[in-house]
Order: sequence, then C-alpha cells, then structure tokens
Amino acid sequence: METALAGKRVLVTGATGFIGRRLVAALLDAGAEVTVLTRSRSGLADLPTGLRAEIGGMADEAVLARALAGQDVLFNLAYDVRASAAENLAAFDRLMAAARAAGVGRVVHTSSIVVYDAWPDHDCDEGGSMDRPGGSPYRQAKIAMEKRLLSGPLPAAVLQPTIVYGPGSSLWTDGFAEALLAGGVVLPEPEGLCNGVFVGDVVQACLKAAALPDLGRERFVISGPEPFAWSALLDGYAAILGRGAVRRVPLAEIEHTLGPKPDESVDHGPSLAARISAVARRLIGHKRFEALVRTLKKRLSKAGELYPNHHLLEEYCGKGICRTGHAQARLGYAPAYDLERGLAATAEHLRAMKA
Repeated sequence: METALAGKRVLVTGATGFIGRRLVAALLDAGAEVTVLTRSRSGLADLPTGLRAEIGGMADEAVLARALAGQDVLFNLAYDVRASAAENLAAFDRLMAAARAAGVGRVVHTSSIVVYDAWPDHDCDEGGSMDRPGGSPYRQAKIAMEKRLLSGPLPAAVLQPTIVYGPGSSLWTDGFAEALLAGGVVLPEPEGLCNGVFVGDVVQACLKAAALPDLGRERFVISGPEPFAWSALLDGYAAILGRGAVRRVPLAEIEHTLGPKPDESVDHGPSLAARISAVARRLIGHKRFEALVRTLKKRLSKAGELYPNHHLLEEYCGKGICRTGHAQARLGYAPAYDLERGLAATAEHLRAMKA
C-alpha cells in the first residue's frame, strides 16, 4: 500500500472525525499528498502536520473546486449528524458534481451496514437488498448516496462498515465507557451478536480500496474477524475501567418498558443542542469540545444505567453475521483486530477517560 499510494494526491472529507483522523495519519505514513476539507482551522489542531488544508464547507463551490483539483482519490467520510439527512444528501451531490468536473480518479466512500434490509436480524453481504421502505432518514440518505455512486461515471469503492469501535467512537466506545463510569449498561436477555470492527481495520480497507488497480463501482462489507457477544465488549470495557457493570433484563420487560417504536422515517432535522454542538466544535475544535463535554458529564451525572432505546435494542438483539468474503477476495482486506486486540488498543484511551 505504501508503494501504491506514495505520491498520490488525495482529498479527505470528514478528516477531523473518528475514522478520518486515523485515515489521514495512515495516508501520510504511506507517502500520499494529503489535502483535507474542514469547515474551520480549529479542527486542524487534531490532525498531523504535513498536509494541505482547504477551509470551507461543501456549500462553497469555489472551495470544492480548489480542494478537488488534480486529486487522484477522494475519500468521502463526511456525514454531519448535526444536520438533516436532506442537507447531507445535498452536500454529497455538490461534492460528487465537483469531483466529476475536476476529473478525480476515484472515490472511496464510507457508507454503513444499515443500508441492508437484512440488518441486524439476518446475515448480510453485498448481494443483499435495500428495498425495504422507511427506516431512518440516515439510512435512506446512505442508500441514495450509494445508488448515485454506483450509477455514476467515476470508479467508486463503497465501504459498508458495521459497528466501528475504538478510541474516540462516540457511541460504541466513549458512550459505553461514560455509562459504565456512571453506573452500568442494561442488556437484554437473550442478547445477540455484535458485528464489531476496530477503527484500524476500517482504515486498512480505505487504503486497499484506494490502491485497487482495476476498481469499478463496487460495494464492500467491512467487519471484524468474527462477531462477538455484546456483553464481551462491555465487560471488556468495564474490566479496563475497573468500574461499571452489565445488567441483564428480560427482553420482554425492556420491550414493555419502551412501548411501541416511533416512526423514524420522518426527518425532523438536528435538535437545537446538536446545532449548538456543531458551532462549538467549529469554534474550539473537536478534541477540546469533547473534553469539555466529558468534564460536564462528570460533574452533572448521577449513578445510573444506560437503558436501551429502540435503536440500541435492535442492535443488541440482532443475530445476523456480516460477511466480508468479497472484501477479502477483491481488496485483500484482512481484519487484524479481534476483540482482544481491539480492547488492548483501546485501553489507554479508556483509562484516560476515568482520570
């Protein structure tokens, strides 16, 4: 990969995010000439040196044209959870139009396993259907993005990661750790399987997709070596933290407590708190903002448990296995982090959270 990417000009959107920061570092290590698109200079403090930055958003056509000019690869990791799905899809369309106009060599796009109708109850691979109506606006936006790429003119690798955990994963690592530090996490009995993938393996897949010589327009499911029980992940976090417990509650009891599942197909857009969060991140930077949030949570939180909502309960109960055979055969993808190694790579981060 170092030979294949050395000297390649690449643009990364979403570079200041959980996966993006690690991808940028890996690309620089591989000898690529890296440009990042970021909405504010504050985010650059979280990134390695040696890159070029374009400051601006995806609504600015001039910024997009400058950022994409002469690029061999566009890595699109951008999805703003503080904006509506419609706004994200519009930003994606502007980005892809600019990429076509600039003659970008290929696109490596991060989608999600949630696009498949079978997820999370049944096994998933790239041949699965995406025809089920409804679902969250996020899911529908991701499906629309995939369809645009696969019917477009540019070579494109659509990566579909499963549950991405590791240092800085706001939900699947940090959120669980904060809950364990505050009291614990409730799991249903019986529990299902977690198709977890460590962030380093997602970065590996991105690099391999960028280097594939004869890339067409293709999808790739990206998951870890094998699924594991949700309790194994949470008990692993608790052991590292030295605090917190996993409590099992009968599934029927949780379902009764939650009541009917609300209609998630309506896109209400981001909440006021989410919009304030977006502004704060731009002003003071991602890491400083997250550190501030953690400090406030420590001061305000009381002992309690993370009780699943409808979304988490679906994830906890899923029995499907996500198949990565196509990614292994076509990309040479070889997930290196089983749960034990993933936990070991996350331990220092978790210990710092309890300090």
